[in-house]
Amino acid sequence: MPLLQSADWPLIIDIYFFLGGLAGGAFVIATVASLWGGDRSREITRIGYYLALLAIIPGPIILVADLGMPTRFLHMMMVAKPELTIGQSAVNLGPFHLKPFSPMNAGAWALMGFSLCAFLAALDVFLVARGGRSMAGLRGAAGVIGSFFGFFIAAYPGVLMGATARPLWIDARLLGALFLTVGMTTGGAAIALILAATGARARDGLASLKRTYTMALGLELVILILLFAVVRGAGPVAQAGLAALISGVYGTTFWLGAVGVGLIIPLILELTSRSRVSMGVTAISAILILIGGFLTKYVIMIAGQAI
Repeated sequence: MPLLQSADWPLIIDIYFFLGGLAGGAFVIATVASLWGGDRSREITRIGYYLALLAIIPGPIILVADLGMPTRFLHMMMVAKPELTIGQSAVNLGPFHLKPFSPMNAGAWALMGFSLCAFLAALDVFLVARGGRSMAGLRGAAGVIGSFFGFFIAAYPGVLMGATARPLWIDARLLGALFLTVGMTTGGAAIALILAATGARARDGLASLKRTYTMALGLELVILILLFAVVRGAGPVAQAGLAALISGVYGTTFWLGAVGVGLIIPLILELTSRSRVSMGVTAISAILILIGGFLTKYVIMIAGQAI
């Protein structure tokens, strides 16, 4: 994978990364609930698909705003010469060309594919809620294909950073896995927060949902520790980037916000309330996870640009 030029990303890009991960996580959870959850997970499916669509809508708008004009977004989906080159390939799609080994090109296509699947799945649950018949085959296909795109959208920012010539990012080879778990935790937490706020009758499904994102929180913590170990074993420049993240000017935001608020406290709340489903505890834990998920991506992005 070729390296991209050093990034200089503003806060709005972190918002895009956060919403994209949340959308991907919510969509995957909704699809699993739809295929295997039964009636007790019907509300999780409905809210998850709605949430995925609403969260992904700002994505193209944010990219266009950052790029400055819509044509530049289209250029991300095109290449001038679809020639086979060493380490890259291009698939001819008429005026558009898919380059699976180009992070920007693959990301733009994944965003479009996921948006279409999110729309179709949300449309189906909307029609069912209005008394119509479910297009079960269409929803199932959109769910499976969209889940593939959802995993990609959630992990994509970390993979993109790893392909960018910044010392901290390029040596942090687990960023894609970390961002994927953040997407799953924030997507699950967002669904749980809406269920708790609306008082929906989904306690059985909510209990399963809470177990899912609690396990994802634990996995996120493990990946974070492994990521530190990988970067510590890299060169001195990467270690300087890691120092800026954990002990420099961004250290307080990272330890108190991303780790303390976003990981440790929610894990304690969830593990100590496993025997019952409290809507109040669920809401507090979900809010903390959302705050922590945003701060995790933000502080890694800004610390990586500081070196």
